[in-house]
Amino acid sequence: MTVPVRPSARCRALVLELSRYLDGDLTPARRRTVERHIKACACCGAMAARLRKTMAVCRAEGKRRPPRAVMSRAAERIRVLIAREGRRSPVRSV
Repeated sequence: MTVPVRPSARCRALVLELSRYLDGDLTPARRRTVERHIKACACCGAMAARLRKTMAVCRAEGKRRPPRAVMSRAAERIRVLIAREGRRSPVRSV
């Protein structure tokens, strides 16, 4: 039976910074430190690779336009909500 190993304090700190690292938001010195750790630690290297892939998929998905039918239904729903809001009486102050 394999006993789970608790991540080191260094690994836990790195996990909190991975997103900033991948976005290029770290100082050059901190970036080098994170890169060295990722290269030396298989677990953190794999986690960085998975996060990199997830970010790429999310960015690519954000560039796609929804189908025309979805856009039409959304536009109609917005028109209905605006019309409904316009029919409401204004709030009166006391």
